[in-house]
Amino acid sequence: MAGLMQPVGPEPDVVYWVRRGALLLVVVTLVLGGWWFLGSRSAATPDTSTEVGSEEAEVLEDDGSSPSEEALSTPAEPTECLDSAIEVTATTDSSTYRVGQQDPILTLTITNVGDVPCFRDIGPKANELEITSGGYHVWSSDDCSTSDESDRILMAPEKQAVLTLTWNSRLSQKGCPDEGKGRKAKAGRYEVVGRNLKVTSDGTPFALSNKKN
Repeated sequence: MAGLMQPVGPEPDVVYWVRRGALLLVVVTLVLGGWWFLGSRSAATPDTSTEVGSEEAEVLEDDGSSPSEEALSTPAEPTECLDSAIEVTATTDSSTYRVGQQDPILTLTITNVGDVPCFRDIGPKANELEITSGGYHVWSSDDCSTSDESDRILMAPEKQAVLTLTWNSRLSQKGCPDEGKGRKAKAGRYEVVGRNLKVTSDGTPFALSNKKN
């Protein structure tokens, strides 16, 4: 122990102390250099746990958005047309007809005025054309019809269903007691109105006349 503290040898004591000081300085330098090197590597190493967590979070967000995008792009299945989406018109092929010589051709037009396709019954059971004069019933396509047939079709926006029939210019009553052979309509002013389910058209006037056109 004394040899370590007290220099022993042929050289002066100061030489041994200088050598010991130099050796100690080298040791301290090596220790500090190693500590700095390890600290630098630790600081340069990325925090992989944080990055992995962020990537996983992004993947989950992408997966979560896909179903909602698909739901928005998938069109809804067509349903029954609302009455507000249906427009009905009733027209004649002329404004005046000669009694006994011309029978009016009546046209019922059903239009989808909505923004989406929908189903609508346009069969005989759902439709009616009625002729009146002065507010009194003259004839109806339902009076002598025994059909309860439905015709449900898919109507795109602005699509029209057009149905025509010829009025034989005879009067009729509900239940068809005269079997469609009622007396002939007289000259005068008439009006035809169309109906599809609960949607009714405006009236279209026309006339029967004894005069030549």
